[in-house]
Formats: sequence, structure tokens, C-alpha cells
Amino acid sequence: MLFINVSTDNMILEIDWETIVLARNDIEETIWKTLVNLYREKKFEKVFILNWPGGFTNLRVGTLSLNLLNSLENWAFDIYSISKVDFFEYFVKQWILPNKWIIYIGQRKNVWLYDFDKWSYETIKKDEINYDDNLFFDLVYEEWYFDKKTLDINMDWEKIVLNYNGKNYETDIQKLWLNPEKIVSAKYFIKPIMWKQWQ
Repeated sequence: MLFINVSTDNMILEIDWETIVLARNDIEETIWKTLVNLYREKKFEKVFILNWPGGFTNLRVGTLSLNLLNSLENWAFDIYSISKVDFFEYFVKQWILPNKWIIYIGQRKNVWLYDFDKWSYETIKKDEINYDDNLFFDLVYEEWYFDKKTLDINMDWEKIVLNYNGKNYETDIQKLWLNPEKIVSAKYFIKPIMWKQWQ
């Protein structure tokens, strides 16, 4: 199984205990070549993708490349897509993660403060974060982005592993109740404006 995280700052791909980190600055050039090479080498039959919220370019290019590869290979693999909100909810419900979370949304100065008790979020400035609160922080690979790191996400064979404060917690496709898809949609948290609409 291939694991892809398109919802963080860099794009992360993991397969057979190999981790590939692709910088977002040239993701349009690197993701397609990487996916093709991985498929030729590994012939994966399943893809688990962490999809939304995140940076617009990573979401768009990551899902487009995955869909194109699958269509060219006659729909050879199944895609299991989940948002970060749904993924982390699984661990919040088990009392592993706190109820409040600082979410990376692909912006330099703004983040979301998400409250699982209220199922709502507010956009706040990064310098408004209270690091003393009982929060967990989204996975971001550029260390300057947050003053605190609390979690990581990896794959171990077909298990998805959340590492939170130094402890590992596993889940998988079945426990997350995910259905296979052949085409995955980028889950944008805002709709991109492609042209100016006149009334």
C-alpha cells in the first residue's frame, strides 16, 4: 500500500518502509515522476491518501497525478481518501488526542483552531496560538512553522501509525470505514476563484 499525505507543507509518500519527502515549491515537476517510478517498481494495489485541509497546490496536483496514473493503468489500484479532520477524530474519540487542534491550512500566517467538541473551527493568526493550552499540532515538516511538535503520521505495512508525544497508535482502512475509489477529489477548504463573476 502507498501512503500519501497531500495535506501538509511538503508532500509525503511512504511505501515498504521508504519515506519520500517532496518540497512544495516544485511539486508540479516531482510528484508525477515519483508516482510513476513508484508504481513501476512496486505495483501497489492500494493508496491511502490524507486529503484536506492543506495547501491548494498540494491538494490539486497530488490528486490530479494520482487519478491520471490510475486511469493510464486501467484503474489498477484502489484509493482510500480521508480528511485530516476525520482521521484525527478517530483518535480524539479514543481519548488519545485532545479535543482542540491547531491545523495547517497552507498559509504562512494563519491557522485553524479546531474544536472537536463543537465540530467547528476559527481562523487565527499563528502569533495568537496559546502554546500552554491542551492542544495537538498538525504535522508540518518545516520546523520554523510551529514552536511545538506533537505528532507524526507514518505507515507500517497496511497500518497507519499516529505518533503522538512519543507513543504510537495504529489504525487501518477497515477501522476508519473507508470505501475504495478509483478517482479521488481534492477536498479544498475554500473554492478557488477561477474567474471574476459579474452580476
